[in-house]
Amino acid sequence: MDGLASHGRAARRGPTSVSGSASQKLSFQAMVFVACLFPFYILAATLTNSAAVLTDLLATSFDLTSLTTCWLVLKIAHGREKGRFAYGLGKLENLAELMIAVLQVVLVVIAGTRAIHGLLNPEHVSGAMLGLAVTLVAVAGNVYLNRKAKRVAEETHSPVIAAQARVHLVSAVSSGSVFICTVITSSFEAEWIAYLDPLASFVVIGLMIFNIFEMLSNSIGSLLDQAIGEAGQLRILRALASHFDDFDELGEIRTRQHGGKMMVDLHLGFDPEWTVGQARAAAAGIRAAVEREFEEAGDEVDVSIVLIPREPEAVAA
Repeated sequence: MDGLASHGRAARRGPTSVSGSASQKLSFQAMVFVACLFPFYILAATLTNSAAVLTDLLATSFDLTSLTTCWLVLKIAHGREKGRFAYGLGKLENLAELMIAVLQVVLVVIAGTRAIHGLLNPEHVSGAMLGLAVTLVAVAGNVYLNRKAKRVAEETHSPVIAAQARVHLVSAVSSGSVFICTVITSSFEAEWIAYLDPLASFVVIGLMIFNIFEMLSNSIGSLLDQAIGEAGQLRILRALASHFDDFDELGEIRTRQHGGKMMVDLHLGFDPEWTVGQARAAAAGIRAAVEREFEEAGDEVDVSIVLIPREPEAVAA
């Protein structure tokens, strides 16, 4: 029976090689797309006096850094050494997401300073034709990559790909806002039009702050091993109820999730008259039932059965 606690952990089912390859391919495509676009953004920001275009350039530099980080993390996670880090790679994804969020805070400060300067010293936008072309291409590319990343994230349950999908969504919306604003500010000469450019910068900054909040919430929660949600708890209880006669005592149910994976530790007591083989068979049935409940919901779970030690019975005097 002692071997039940130490060997009760089920074989961990990591992402399939197909899904891992799809994740890496997507991240590489996104990184190349933004890398090719970035020099044109620099040139556009140089040729125009638009605060909005400059803010979009800073946001794009964040995109390039974060997408490069995504690709490197996924390359490590699905490389030859992944077997040595059964759980640490999930943490690596969350740490990468946290680092990306911190980097974006710096860019928000820079963009905010430039936008405030634009409000205090408004001027009409000029030389924005290249900026219009670049932002239009950015919108189209990020919309396409967002849809693709969302589909891959649903298949792989990867926080890195989910974060990448948010990056593309925010980039598409911010570039679209800059494009619309630049068209207006370049077409009209009214004095109040000059204020639209820095105001568009604040729209982009607001989207960046939203992205920061989402990334921090997800990464910190996972790094702190937050418990599985109520829906997951109900799945566990449903599986235990279906095997109610297979155990004598139910102790703690400990759950945690990180790196897109869920962990469940069930503390159970079995009939003391059972053999080790009987206890193992019952534990395997309970473990399979919990895994099946999560698989039906499209989630991946790693289940451990921990034996509750029995108190020795008192000997009659």
